Amino acid sequence: MLILPGSSAAAAGYYSKRLLFDSSTGYMESFVDGDWYRGSAVVARDSRLIFSCGHLFYENGLWATDYEFYRAYNSSRSPDPANGASPRGFRYFTSYADNADLYGGDSSRAFAYDFTVLYGSASFGPAVGTWADAGAVLRSDRQKRIVGYPATVERTGESGYSYQHATDAFPTQSYQIRGAYHGFDNVSTGEGNSGGPIFVWDAAGSDYLLAGVLISGSHDTAGVYALNASSTGMASAALGVKSVSATFSNSKSLLLPDAGGSYSNRTVSASGFSENITGLKFSVSISTPRRGDLNVYLKSPSGRVRWIQKASSSVSRNLAINQADYTTTFRGYAANGLWQLKMRDTVANHRATFNQFSVTVTAPGQ
Repeated sequence: MLILPGSSAAAAGYYSKRLLFDSSTGYMESFVDGDWYRGSAVVARDSRLIFSCGHLFYENGLWATDYEFYRAYNSSRSPDPANGASPRGFRYFTSYADNADLYGGDSSRAFAYDFTVLYGSASFGPAVGTWADAGAVLRSDRQKRIVGYPATVERTGESGYSYQHATDAFPTQSYQIRGAYHGFDNVSTGEGNSGGPIFVWDAAGSDYLLAGVLISGSHDTAGVYALNASSTGMASAALGVKSVSATFSNSKSLLLPDAGGSYSNRTVSASGFSENITGLKFSVSISTPRRGDLNVYLKSPSGRVRWIQKASSSVSRNLAINQADYTTTFRGYAANGLWQLKMRDTVANHRATFNQFSVTVTAPGQ
């Protein structure tokens, strides 16, 4: 966060010269405790939502009482308040304020919750798409770019007060510091652009998708909040989308092949959700004289796998699981689509019979 109208230090790597890289990214101002501050933000997921960082709206124990967003602003002049868009309100993590007060706003504990969603009744402009599991793509070697409105940009030598800048594409892998807080070495942007988006290239869609927002940095580092299930839930709440739970089951009995060489399959098709999984519970019943003969796993619509049973020396009977919580495995991945239970009886003579399995999916509804 940078107090207006000041401008200061800057960057090591890697803002390119001024340009309008992304029309959804904007110049953000907030009024907190008697002062106006500036940063960056982006219209994301829905045209009525703006994503930014929490610390742009919080100072000395107080939250912002006014805020203006200037989408795609790219000028040598400060924006005219009459041309800004005023969101109806914003949502934040209470844990951010709690940790900022206890450990300081520059602590990893605060940065792990440093995220804000602003919302409106009408469109703010085109919205960028988002990654479901943003932490994983940030830690990958995919091409990335950070966009924002820095106060100054040392390495290019250009003033960045109201110009939109973007880093050149870089493949640097982030490292997880705490929770959603991730860091990059040898990547930097410049002061004043907190809340600016970090995009990661999606080869399948031939486009950049939003993975998080910038929240910290130095002359040669950058720290970002990676989008996750918690930020997705906050955005859903801002839109008024409620989470729903639904159970999908298959009880068509099947005698598994004895010492089968391939997996038998039972499926359920989940539908009715508008976003990715926030909760997942699983149940299964397979009758067998020797549970240790079985290999069983669950495969989600996005290809995520959770092993249920691996062949072992166990002589216990039957495999019976009731509402096991597998949220950790599937949170943030696709809810709609085909869920598959894969089963194989690996040893001869002790036949196994599949009776039933179900998944109870929790996710924002349509």
